[in-house]
Amino acid sequence: MKPLPKPLQITVYQDVLCAWCYLADLRLESLKQEFGDILRWRVRPYPLRLHDKRPTEKELRGLTEEVRRAQQEPEPVARLLTTELWQGGDAPRTSVPALAALEAARLQGPTARAYLARAMQRAALEQGVNVTRTDVIFELASRVGLNMGPFSAAYHSEDTRKLILDEHQLAASRGVRGVPTIVIGGRWMVCGLRDAAEYREHILTCIGKLNAPRSGSSERMVH
Repeated sequence: MKPLPKPLQITVYQDVLCAWCYLADLRLESLKQEFGDILRWRVRPYPLRLHDKRPTEKELRGLTEEVRRAQQEPEPVARLLTTELWQGGDAPRTSVPALAALEAARLQGPTARAYLARAMQRAALEQGVNVTRTDVIFELASRVGLNMGPFSAAYHSEDTRKLILDEHQLAASRGVRGVPTIVIGGRWMVCGLRDAAEYREHILTCIGKLNAPRSGSSERMVH
């Protein structure tokens, strides 16, 4: 009996403060349901704001403009995006605390992480709430039903912060320069927000190449 092929791994690098990542999440969600067990998904942190420092006025203008561009996308949720996160006077200094919270939630299972990520995205990008604040993080974690004792221990652990920094360094060494970025099969990279149909096309192409006889050549697709 022929063994079943291994699932194709797709790594998604994202930042919870990024409107483009929010939209990419929604587009990829339909593909997760469509492909099912053929794919194995892995979501990894890539903080756009790595260092803890106040954004400059120029940076705030750029971040605000990114949201305004994302508002033009066709999804209904795009019209709910707000620039308030970067214009409301309590702009995040760094993405690391929010991403550390997601890694702490991951220890309670991928569903727990997904619920907290979506709650953070909605709070930050639709309501303009600074989700890098510890009080906000714990309120959202409690609201989605996390076990708060283990979550708190993992969130406050220096190991969790180190994991974020190590992941950022590793991703950068592999060519990741921004988010959303998806890496398919460890070999093909797609950068930036794409239509669901384009994501599907890349996935199908990679499935076909992985199942085809190896030619001995190393291929890498960067967009």
